[in-house]
Amino acid sequence: MERDGKQPYIRQQAEGENLYARLQRETLTEVQRLSGKVWTDYNIHDPGVTLADITNYMLAETDYKLGFNLTDYLTAEDGKFNPERFGLFLPNEVYTTTPVTAEDYRKLFFAHVSGLDNVWVECDAVSGSYTVKIVLPPFGEDDENKVVKQVKEVYHGHRNLCEYLREVIVVQPEELEFHAEFEIEPGKDASVVLAKIYWTILNYLSGGVNIFMPKEMAPLGMSSENELLKVVPEEWLEGSEDVIRVIIPRQQNTEYELYKKLWQVEGIHSFSTCYLMKNGEPLTDFFGGFSLKIPKKEEELKVCIRCGRFTEKVDMKRFKEYLKIFYYTEGHIREQKSGRKEYDWGVPNSTYRNIFSHTSITEEFPACYRLSPNREIPTSFEAYLKLYDKVVEDGLKEVEYLPRLLSLFAEDFAILMEKSDRKRDILMLKSRYLDFLDRLYGVESHPVWLSEQNSYGETEEGTLLRRMNFLRHVAGLIKNRARARNIIVSGGEGNAPMVKEWFCLLLGINESDEHIISNVLPSYNLQLIEKKPDKPLFDRIDSLLIDERMLEADNVLEVDYKELSADEAEKRKEYNQMRQELPIFNENRISGDLFRGGTRLDNYKIVKVGKDEYMLVFHNRERSGWTNLGRADGRERLNTLANILRRTLRDLNQECETIYVIEPVLTDPERPFRLLVVLPIWTQRFHTPRFREKCGELLRTIIPAHLTGTIYWLDEGVMRKFEGCYRQLMRTLGNSDLRDYGKQLLDAIYELLKNAIEMQELDDKY
Repeated sequence: MERDGKQPYIRQQAEGENLYARLQRETLTEVQRLSGKVWTDYNIHDPGVTLADITNYMLAETDYKLGFNLTDYLTAEDGKFNPERFGLFLPNEVYTTTPVTAEDYRKLFFAHVSGLDNVWVECDAVSGSYTVKIVLPPFGEDDENKVVKQVKEVYHGHRNLCEYLREVIVVQPEELEFHAEFEIEPGKDASVVLAKIYWTILNYLSGGVNIFMPKEMAPLGMSSENELLKVVPEEWLEGSEDVIRVIIPRQQNTEYELYKKLWQVEGIHSFSTCYLMKNGEPLTDFFGGFSLKIPKKEEELKVCIRCGRFTEKVDMKRFKEYLKIFYYTEGHIREQKSGRKEYDWGVPNSTYRNIFSHTSITEEFPACYRLSPNREIPTSFEAYLKLYDKVVEDGLKEVEYLPRLLSLFAEDFAILMEKSDRKRDILMLKSRYLDFLDRLYGVESHPVWLSEQNSYGETEEGTLLRRMNFLRHVAGLIKNRARARNIIVSGGEGNAPMVKEWFCLLLGINESDEHIISNVLPSYNLQLIEKKPDKPLFDRIDSLLIDERMLEADNVLEVDYKELSADEAEKRKEYNQMRQELPIFNENRISGDLFRGGTRLDNYKIVKVGKDEYMLVFHNRERSGWTNLGRADGRERLNTLANILRRTLRDLNQECETIYVIEPVLTDPERPFRLLVVLPIWTQRFHTPRFREKCGELLRTIIPAHLTGTIYWLDEGVMRKFEGCYRQLMRTLGNSDLRDYGKQLLDAIYELLKNAIEMQELDDKY
């Protein structure tokens, strides 16, 4: 540490102030108290005194090892501290927000589109559409189509649900002529001063917009970059999409206000006359949007520049060169460079501390004690000393495990569970830390109703992994909650509406918008057959057993849980063997009852039907009765097959779960602020009424309150047709030539949704 700018120093502690001295003093006092009148002498060679001395030294050393900053213990061996590893996000992830108002979008365009002189954003409150009007720089060098494309890309990359871009218009503001007579200071270059004047006028007419990174704010009032970061990181980032801050000052847009700015131009001594002329008349009010005519030739100049009694000539080439330099470097128009948005928001300084080794206390005793820490059969005193070692070693091991305990990375969790011999404590502590993050960010990564319907046999470790995955994305989920799909990007990988990402991450299912659930069962050569009320016998594709003596309790055996291979290749091998050995799959069809109920191990039983002959049966909960799945001459083999089938059906159920979010307004402007939310109803969880009800409540909390709509629960047949229309509809959104086709697809989707098994309104009626 430093004091008054001097070299680092170490403060000398007063006598008795250090921990070791205090421990020694308190130990002696306590021993004397416990000994009472028996205490006769203080013998430094006494083993008890020696043990107390060495133990106090060990405790003082351990206290030193545990006295560093928390960040040191969370720092990797390479010396890097990554707060996001522990769910502690940097300010630019937490405090920034997505665009909501027209002014937000205007700032967004200024920050991310190079080549804009000015931009206005108009929102139609009835339809939710935006019209963007842009002004290009006055030099005529920018590619209009390129800038328009950039505006569209930026908008669609940040678009909110049920909003759309009506059009981008390049406008040509009326150009004003600058007329003036002024005097410059001696030694100043008339061409440079005139360029500064023209730049000042151009900047004012375009709104006086300025773009800053935090380190660029010192000229605006912050004495240093450190002062800025210490005082206002959240204020700096509030209302911004990222660390780039756009400041649009409130202007009166009057001649008087502009004149004050011109007076501040470096090199100006005085003005005799100063006007902005429109059609030959001075203009005093600049509302409505104007630009400035840039003279190309000397005869087009309407200014007279004097220095004392002499008239100064303007070098037009230098004038135009400097004007461009000022325009593109000092104004808001800056070339966007890769990495420009990166900024260090002050991650705490930290040092990796390798403090986990521990020397046995027996090695601290003098040689005369003849102690050996590695003796095969320790003496009673050595065994007693090992208790001290265990306390210290356990404490250091907890500190060593701390980074993986707090980490949200699955690989850290796997290593932690593999190395630790206290798995139950690890699971409890991990859960408590995730609960802390839930409270920190105001979310629920594991609602109670998910535990109620744990039909897929999610273990405690599996629950923690799902929660960790959700909380790794929580900053982006909260920040971008209203964000919609980017419709001009082909493909949907990583391009799903944030509502879908939130819902899928919370439930632990595939969040990709390219995942087609109607293809899941066919890809396994399976066809789902549901019971139809009007055809109760025709659709029974399996062999239903009649209750008889073979199903009596004495013949029925439980199926025991068996740990299966986690290797994907081995899983496929086990699945293929199961398909071959269980006759139930001979017809490549599976009943809805087995598909859903087969995710629960207690629905399977093994029935002894003869000497060394067994049958695997499944209990149909939805339509009652028992189904014969297959026979074998050994109980153990059927037990294994039941576990393989149960795991397979659990995976298939999860693969068949997803959610689709449709914005009708993108195709039909007459249907604004309404969503169509579509989910499958044939999986085990989604087939349960209470689970569907809770899913509806969850969606109402995620979706912005100003939007309305309906949730549709579809069976597999209708979902197959819906997904076909949905894929085609997504392709039409980014192509204006397919607008009519898109409307036909939307109408077809509305017709399909009439066949929904269940519908829920998104409006919160409670």
